[in-house]
Amino acid sequence: MACFHRHHRLLRSVILGLLAVWGMSSCDRLGQTNGQVQVARTFESWKNAMINRQADQAMAYIPRHVDDYLNALNSSAGLPAPAAPSLTPGVDLLLRTALEKKVPFPLRSHLTLGTLMQRITERHLFNPREVREITLGSVSVNGNRASAEVYYQKTLTALRLPFVKEDDGWKIDVMALLPYVEVLMRVDRAIKGETENQQIDQLVSKLPSL
Repeated sequence: MACFHRHHRLLRSVILGLLAVWGMSSCDRLGQTNGQVQVARTFESWKNAMINRQADQAMAYIPRHVDDYLNALNSSAGLPAPAAPSLTPGVDLLLRTALEKKVPFPLRSHLTLGTLMQRITERHLFNPREVREITLGSVSVNGNRASAEVYYQKTLTALRLPFVKEDDGWKIDVMALLPYVEVLMRVDRAIKGETENQQIDQLVSKLPSL
């Protein structure tokens, strides 16, 4: 039962993190390559901006293609899923439903991740204390991509935070997290014996309206 509750809290945290955009690394800089140090600094800068409720600065560390995905979801909100197969259909449906039911149309009509984050910040729907508990562990760099261990309250999690290089700077690759969330959602449904629609209704009902 305790394992179930931990898993449910992890799923909830990741889902909220997608909408609020996740978030100092305490790792030792000795022995790290320049790329590893740059990745860790990117995370620290983003986390500090999140803690200080500086949404515009935080968005500087998120890749531009996130807005392309958000626009695609927003344009199809309330409509059937597109014919082209998606690797993350459950996540897509969850976010489309959340946009339709929790974000008012005037905001949806010109929605970007930056404006969404600003609205969340202005309404104090994001708790900086949660971000303070997150730190990075070891960082691995492979060309234009990187990933790092994630600790929450000094405990190693199963999540590796992905990064991608854009315009000669490192960004937190939010899109690369979607397959991980998709797996979490499927496992959670199997544990609770829910259908996808039941799960999404439950998750969306617990999200605040913007």
